Amino acid sequence: MKTKRKTIPRFKSEHEEARFWKTHSITEFEDDLVEVKDVHFRKPRKRLISLRVDDHMIASLKESAAKKGLGYLTLIRMWIAERLTRESRS
Repeated sequence: MKTKRKTIPRFKSEHEEARFWKTHSITEFEDDLVEVKDVHFRKPRKRLISLRVDDHMIASLKESAAKKGLGYLTLIRMWIAERLTRESRS
């Protein structure tokens, strides 16, 4: 008797896919797998914004960033990301 070959289904959502993989193993679908040689990930798109900041704040930012070995714009992005994370938790 022939066994029916299993194929990985198409999912309508990540939630549906997560539920599926909780009850299945990738080894059940070895025939569907193909070797991938190079994987390229896209960097998240960044948008340039203009922000007016007082001179004394820029000086403080540059000083704080230098102490951390960072550029001041990098420090600003990090602080924004940290604050957004905190805000999303509350």
